[in-house]
Amino acid sequence: MNTIQTVLGPISPDQLGLTLPHEHVFSDLYEITMNSHLILSDPEVARYELGFFKQSGGSTIVDQTVHGLGPDPVALREVARDVGINIIAGTGFYWEKFHPPWLKDMTDRDIVAMLVKDLTEGFYGTDVRAGILGEIGTHHRRISAAEERVVRACAVAQRETGVPISTHALFTRIGMDQVRLFEDAGASLDKLVIGHVDTTPDVDYHIELLRRGVWIAYDAIGQLDKQTDERRADAIVRLVRAGYRDRILLSTDVGKRGAMRSYGGTGYDHVINIFLPLLRERGMEEEDLTALTVDNPRRLFTG
Repeated sequence: MNTIQTVLGPISPDQLGLTLPHEHVFSDLYEITMNSHLILSDPEVARYELGFFKQSGGSTIVDQTVHGLGPDPVALREVARDVGINIIAGTGFYWEKFHPPWLKDMTDRDIVAMLVKDLTEGFYGTDVRAGILGEIGTHHRRISAAEERVVRACAVAQRETGVPISTHALFTRIGMDQVRLFEDAGASLDKLVIGHVDTTPDVDYHIELLRRGVWIAYDAIGQLDKQTDERRADAIVRLVRAGYRDRILLSTDVGKRGAMRSYGGTGYDHVINIFLPLLRERGMEEEDLTALTVDNPRRLFTG
């Protein structure tokens, strides 16, 4: 891919800059969860929060809010323009609990056609084009039949469009099952990101994934209920020293109000201002940090 699709249109790879590859700017999970803290719908709050990211040197946010999670592509475009950053929108489906009711009535080919249209023409009834398939969800214990259908459709859509795929693989080694299924479905493993691996603090598992040729995302950085950032930093240093620096991505997965500065959280700039210093303290060079935050996302989208 010579260009990268953002909500404001295609950009050249050198415009991507420092990138958070797994975030949420606008989403609404209230209908399923009955939790108002999972509603991110205020453009003014989004502008304020993303302003800190830009001021800290950030350039690109990948919003992985898929069908069923309340995406708002028009608001994404407006906020990207107002703040002056790139936003890449995701399309696809989360794990089965969050599937829209209409999904079960679609044929496999219908799902593929919808995803391809989202990526090439526009999604959610707009002309805003998605630029990634993700986050593609499965339950953390097993992949259901409905989730398998989505995985297989995403593999086909990826072959037709060349975009990356990013998954939701929370708390367990379910990422290995995802890799096997995506491979069986014909997906390009070098364009597949297994997400949330840092919620499973098992570096041997992370290495096992990397040996399959996929990317891994430490994308719950700052979520201290899952593990400490110090342990995340220790694990990343170990992986980098083992030779896996060029397949690791960093993000915070802001998806609830409490993660934002406006509500007492550390915001989208957490990786830049809090986590990268932890890596520096552990002896990582600036070249390594640039690889993790700039070069790797660029290669994911253009390789």
